[in-house]
Amino acid sequence: MENLTRILLLVCFAVLSGKRWKVFVHIRPRAHYFWFVIPVSCHPEGSDLTGSVFTFPTLGRVDHVTLTPAGRKPLSQASLCLRFYTDQTTQSPCFFSLATATFTNAFLLCRMEGGFFRIHVGTASADYSGLTYNLNGWNSVCVTWDEEDVSQFFINGQASVRKLTLMRQGWKIPTDHLIIVGQDQDRYGGGFQTKNAFIGHLTDVHMWDHVISPCAVQQFMDELSIQPGNYLNWQSLKFETHGRAKVEKKQLLLTGKQLLNC
Repeated sequence: MENLTRILLLVCFAVLSGKRWKVFVHIRPRAHYFWFVIPVSCHPEGSDLTGSVFTFPTLGRVDHVTLTPAGRKPLSQASLCLRFYTDQTTQSPCFFSLATATFTNAFLLCRMEGGFFRIHVGTASADYSGLTYNLNGWNSVCVTWDEEDVSQFFINGQASVRKLTLMRQGWKIPTDHLIIVGQDQDRYGGGFQTKNAFIGHLTDVHMWDHVISPCAVQQFMDELSIQPGNYLNWQSLKFETHGRAKVEKKQLLLTGKQLLNC
């Protein structure tokens, strides 16, 4: 019990420090030794990530980033926007996973192996096909889900048809949710699978507790100034990286802009 207390204190210190720590846990049940290495980088205060990306460099079951919203609340509608950069053509990588103890796919966005995109809301889902996206180039994505359980998907200026993601009338995402990017939660806070791992870069992650207007979606697609998300705000984001996932400055080469003074 004393050793467990020390471990918990060490982990709490790592979280509060906001720095990268490798926590070594030594357990000796019945004279057997086990060592665990947990690379974690914690940012408990909101960070302005303008000009930065989350990088996911490996295919596996560890790399992900946990996001903390600005005050959890029940959600009866939502909008999500983000940009991704990847060369993945196989697997079914998931960009955004919001799970609760009861609904592991409460709000989930993935690109499926067939090249189409899937949105989950609670126990319902909708697939969106025929929408093109770039390999080794930035893709701007927005998703809206309204109070009538109708969802729509947008990518690079293309709009999908509006589809019903039917849950029971009046259903809301409960407050006990956990948000992760770069993986899919098959159980609350875990259950990661290699097939759902995202490899590449994510940036400009914003979430709202309401449906944003078509004009706001278009502004995001055109990389114009937008009203930041009031639930997740890339310009003031609390997050924690796990595994080899990390924050990096966006390379000019990844923006399609000419490098100067090279």
